[in-house]
Amino acid sequence: MMTEEPVTVDAPLHGPWGRIQAWLRTGPPGADLLPEQVAFSPVLSDQSFAPGEEELRELWRTGGWVSWLGGPAATPLDRWPRAADGTALAHVLALDLADLSAVIDDQGRGGWPGLREGLPTSGVLEVFHDLHTSGYDGADRNTGAWSVRWVAEPARTELVQPPGEVDTPSTVCQIVQALPGFTLPPAADVVGGPEERFETAQALEESLQRAWLAQRTGSVEGHPIPVSHVYGHSQHGEVHARALLGEVLPLTSPGDEHRLILDLESWTTLAGWFGDAGSLEVWMRGSDLRSRRFDHAWCLVRTE
Repeated sequence: MMTEEPVTVDAPLHGPWGRIQAWLRTGPPGADLLPEQVAFSPVLSDQSFAPGEEELRELWRTGGWVSWLGGPAATPLDRWPRAADGTALAHVLALDLADLSAVIDDQGRGGWPGLREGLPTSGVLEVFHDLHTSGYDGADRNTGAWSVRWVAEPARTELVQPPGEVDTPSTVCQIVQALPGFTLPPAADVVGGPEERFETAQALEESLQRAWLAQRTGSVEGHPIPVSHVYGHSQHGEVHARALLGEVLPLTSPGDEHRLILDLESWTTLAGWFGDAGSLEVWMRGSDLRSRRFDHAWCLVRTE
């Protein structure tokens, strides 16, 4: 059971680092031990953007930095990604990497201990998925159930509509903007450990989610929900995910590691796209990220 202590709702969503440290120092017992585990993690927010393609097309044509969930794909695209059985994949995300890089300036980067990024700083990163393959089986590698690509120089004259047979739980096209953010180790990773550690992790997790809820809706009322973010920690926990990745995406180079690149929730815009409010996680080996081998990325659908 969660502690009955009141949950802090004024988590410092956009940093800077010193404010995050101060927030943790005044948190539940043990929170002051967590600063070294805080991870820089931009959040993808739909705040102030109406759904639909009209604004997207205008911004895209005029060179605006724009990211979006669902909807059409960026160009050039020789052919729409399909699974090995011919099924057309759903377009999940187009992430503008210049917008992502601009969420923090050089001064801000200098203030973050252990800051970790790694994606290119220009072009568009796109994710396509069949929306049902979990990625929990090594054989999923050969199904073509997902496609992650980097469009280094997108053409701004047009966008590519999904084929008519693409079947998604809902029709989605939603602009999102990268905002500065951070993540903490998830409560899921301390289940089974000391109760006080779990309660602290859970309280901080809820505080952070409610702060984002307030920014998104203007109120902290309602069920706290995860946020879509880049880098950082998995919201579903990393212990089991990393054990699985060791089998399906083995590390062969000394010092290599698995990096979480994207964590996309399906509570809000992508409601129902990944099971019962699950998340789509995109993981890469650090060596593949540095070499821009995005075709080696591994996708996990997390519903646990």
